Amino acid sequence: MVEAAPDRARPRALFLSADLPWPRDGGGRIATLHILESMCRRYDVDLVAMADPVGEPDLAYLRSICRSVEVVRIPFTFGQHRLRQTAVLLRSLASREPYRLRKFRSRRFEAVVRRRLRETAYEVVHFDQFGAVPYVRLTPPEAITTAAHHNVESDIYRLAAHRTANPVRRVFAANERAKLARAERRWLNRVDRVFVLAQDDAELLRGLGVERTTLAPMPAPDAAARDRVPPPGRRLLTLGSMSWYGVADGLMWFHDEVLPAISAAVPDVEWELVGPNAPAAIQRLAREPGIMVTGYAEVLAPHLAAARVGIVPLRIAGGVRMKLLDFLAAGLPAVSTSVGARGLEIPEGAGCFERDDPREFAAAVIELLTDDARWAAAVSAGQDFVREHRSAAALDLALERGIDLARQARDRRSGAPA
Repeated sequence: MVEAAPDRARPRALFLSADLPWPRDGGGRIATLHILESMCRRYDVDLVAMADPVGEPDLAYLRSICRSVEVVRIPFTFGQHRLRQTAVLLRSLASREPYRLRKFRSRRFEAVVRRRLRETAYEVVHFDQFGAVPYVRLTPPEAITTAAHHNVESDIYRLAAHRTANPVRRVFAANERAKLARAERRWLNRVDRVFVLAQDDAELLRGLGVERTTLAPMPAPDAAARDRVPPPGRRLLTLGSMSWYGVADGLMWFHDEVLPAISAAVPDVEWELVGPNAPAAIQRLAREPGIMVTGYAEVLAPHLAAARVGIVPLRIAGGVRMKLLDFLAAGLPAVSTSVGARGLEIPEGAGCFERDDPREFAAAVIELLTDDARWAAAVSAGQDFVREHRSAAALDLALERGIDLARQARDRRSGAPA
């Protein structure tokens, strides 16, 4: 699965990803794709990505922007490979290595990385998503190394240990949090620069002893036309993969604690859940009137156009929610928990309303469903926000600055003159 483009007189970079960033069907993939696209504007990039062996990956777009693309098939998703991943999880319990890293161990991936590093002298070796970072041990000392840490994993499991009612999951989350904190401190300090997606993630990593961080602001899609009018109907929309149990926790919280108040005030309200890997508990919601569990959608535009309000009801998460940027750019105002909106620094009412209390969350949704003037003002303010603060140029500048700082760290490490 290797496709090479013609050589060009640009520096070479090796981009190692713990997930194939295509299709754009999840926040992690979208963030990885943005970083990859930015690096491709400056470097000739060889992409080596892990991918779950389910279906045949579509590599056309990635091949169009990268010098080469190589995919290593690894069965790392729990939902698709439950028996295998349960065995991996049990082995991790008896070790100091967190499950979130152990699941990405692969001799085949390591062999590909070694071959790439042996065949090519890369200026930059980039590790995207935490599962790829331990392979930094393979890089030669002369290479500049960077990593994109999408979430502070130990903090996510801290939230999980606090939020989950299941005692077994609570114990597992607390144990995993401690292991992840050690692993994040160990491996992220092995790279010359760590890109974070939210400023508060930089502060959390600093608390773990990881200092060399640079904020990489994720861009939004191009904003839709300003003349959008409220769509007919009273539809709510959630977007994104539902494989992570923190997503299911938030969706069930919304269903149980928030939706009844909305339905009482707006009896014709509908709720559409778009995204792959819905667990059984979420799939069962489709039996209820007004709830649609659509599953994976290759084209999101019709779903965004039909909705009146986006909702991001997360209570366990990290990094930034890429789908919230999709909402704002599409002219779809949203209501989110503070966890769901963290890291984006969206002013109140600029397309997004942060509410953690179930009653206040419901009240904000009801207002957007029933007040056309309030809806239109939120649409306009949200689109202004993404146009001004979430551009691809800002990400390019941040990556360039971070790689320059990484180069300085490499030079200090090797004793080269500044």
